[in-house]
Amino acid sequence: MKSYNNVTLIGRATGNPDLTGAIARFELAVDRPRKDAEGKHPTDILQITASGKLAEICHDYIQKGCLVLVSGRIQSRPMEIVADSVSILEYCKEKTKGGDEN
Repeated sequence: MKSYNNVTLIGRATGNPDLTGAIARFELAVDRPRKDAEGKHPTDILQITASGKLAEICHDYIQKGCLVLVSGRIQSRPMEIVADSVSILEYCKEKTKGGDEN
């Protein structure tokens, strides 16, 4: 049987993506489906990496608090999710072309 490495996540961006060259990085807060002993949903913070045109789109349109769907693969060195596609499900405030808030 062949290996299969695919992940789909829905969560909120914990900050604005950093763009370095053709790579954008941001963190995604993803709630676990089951509640803990205190009745709360534990949250995992996952590092997301996008490259090329997708990196530019992430940098231009994602900001802290946006609800985002990420599809990609898990990479273990360093541990991160390498995005193949990103969909913004809920925008926060609009960003101007320079990345500043309106």
